[in-house]
Amino acid sequence: MPFSIKGRFDNPAMLRESEPVDDATIRLRRTGRQVTMASLASEVSGTQMVEFFGRFGRFGGSRAKLQRLLGDDEVMEAWVKRLDEFPEFRLVHGVFNTTVDVLAAFKARCAAKGIDFGKFSWVGSEQAPEFDPNDPETVVVLDATLDTLQNTFEFAWAWTGDGQDDKWRYDGMLSDAKKLRLLSDDRKDDAEGDGPEFKPYTLRWVRIKLDTNVGKKPIDVRNPKSTGCALLFMSAEHPARIKATDYEKRFGFWLPGLKCTAPDGDRWRRVPCVDFRRATRQVKLGSGWSAGSHDNLAVPSFRE
Repeated sequence: MPFSIKGRFDNPAMLRESEPVDDATIRLRRTGRQVTMASLASEVSGTQMVEFFGRFGRFGGSRAKLQRLLGDDEVMEAWVKRLDEFPEFRLVHGVFNTTVDVLAAFKARCAAKGIDFGKFSWVGSEQAPEFDPNDPETVVVLDATLDTLQNTFEFAWAWTGDGQDDKWRYDGMLSDAKKLRLLSDDRKDDAEGDGPEFKPYTLRWVRIKLDTNVGKKPIDVRNPKSTGCALLFMSAEHPARIKATDYEKRFGFWLPGLKCTAPDGDRWRRVPCVDFRRATRQVKLGSGWSAGSHDNLAVPSFRE
């Protein structure tokens, strides 16, 4: 029989506000048991308690299971710890994977695509930096390069798309060497291949502030060391962050360290960008004028 709580828990309004939450006691009248909650109780409302028990019963929780949890600390501890086995419970700020999971996912992606992880060399420390506990829009990213800028870009974009429900790409967002370059690459338009600034098969940990320069023109705030493909790797490594885009606190973004050319367009006047169409749950890869601005796009920057 599905578990349910009668009486007080049928109506959140019946949970009297006069009862001190810090020393909250839930009386489960069918068992006569008292459960005293300390610090957690101060963070949970009566409505959330009702919802929790309702869901517990809806998905197969029974009175017997509840009694076992409440009566055996070892069982309760094991149950709670099992939650950590789900990636969703390990997310930093609710949207970012841990650096351990990021590195493991990158290795797995390389293996799936036939790329030898042993080819990569670290730039800087192999030790990942910490997330900022006070900034939900500073992310730790494993930035990488493959053999060419084009392959790096396509690898990161394909991985990004695989982590979302749907994806869309502007037909003019091309990645060959005649259409996509590092911002620092000032060679002649007809130069072949990648510029000397591009170093193949590298790995580095970086921290990126995602919500800087919202609504600003990339041309006004970027520099040759601005974030480029690292932002596509962010999208791939932290798919929950893309899905959480709300254009209020979490925005789409330009890739200011890159420049591109659309077919029949002015050379190197555009910048790739990533945003999220909430209605269709679709990640989008496009480009826009470097001298243009959009209220829903940030121009992210590296953080120390």
